[in-house]
Amino acid sequence: MSYKQHPKRQKDTLRELNVRPTKERGQNFLIRPEITESIAQFGEVAPGRHIVEIGPGTGALTTFLAPLAGTLTLVELEPRFCEHLRQAFPQAQVINRDVRSVDFSEIGSNLCVYGNIPYVFSTDIVFQLIKNRQSIEQVVLMTQREFAERLAADPGGRDYGSISVAVQLFADIDLGPIVPGTAFHPPTAVESQVLRMRFLAQPRVEVGDPQHFEKVVRCAFAQRRKKLINSIISRGIWTKETVLAALSRAGISPDVRPEQLSMEQFAALARELAGQSNS
Repeated sequence: MSYKQHPKRQKDTLRELNVRPTKERGQNFLIRPEITESIAQFGEVAPGRHIVEIGPGTGALTTFLAPLAGTLTLVELEPRFCEHLRQAFPQAQVINRDVRSVDFSEIGSNLCVYGNIPYVFSTDIVFQLIKNRQSIEQVVLMTQREFAERLAADPGGRDYGSISVAVQLFADIDLGPIVPGTAFHPPTAVESQVLRMRFLAQPRVEVGDPQHFEKVVRCAFAQRRKKLINSIISRGIWTKETVLAALSRAGISPDVRPEQLSMEQFAALARELAGQSNS
């Protein structure tokens, strides 16, 4: 569908539904349909797939996803949007829930998920999608540009952090178009970016207990400007002697910065610290 055929403006629809965007819910609506169309195309979804859109709002992106979907499911928190979506897309299943509490296995399998997600809830939503990765094949999201760059960051850069490791353990990340703040209503103060997460059949490295691995990574980045050894012990979970011994066995220098470690090195360190916690 060409963007020239896009239905009425977002602002008009919001006015008709008596909905005012709120900062609390992080509501910023795309008002440039050519960008919305580019998001749908970036997913490269084969026709006939089961597409799930989270936070569809007034249906701007849904307009371009609907022709691609064999099955269409819309997950929306705002009841007035849900009623509008049921009328505008009668073929879709509309679920009136917060996506952070949705069990995607109840929706289907091999799902293709799309969403222009609120900046304030981006981390929660991404981790909810990772939790449900067994039911999801890929995800296409519009997020704050800085957040997207953190998810995709490689070791050694300033953007590489605990969330980079946590997400890339389970998915390949591709970055897409950059979107200016003026493309939204209300306008955003920062740029956004489209990203695609393709979930792996198996975790990128073997980490044993994922919760323990996550704890080690979070401790490593607790004070990322410090040396690795000082950052880890600052949390008080392991003694300096315990961490030094674990680093030695893993072949990692205690003087490196946490952003210099690869995922394989984090996994090795987590294995060596397993069962060594003081609490």
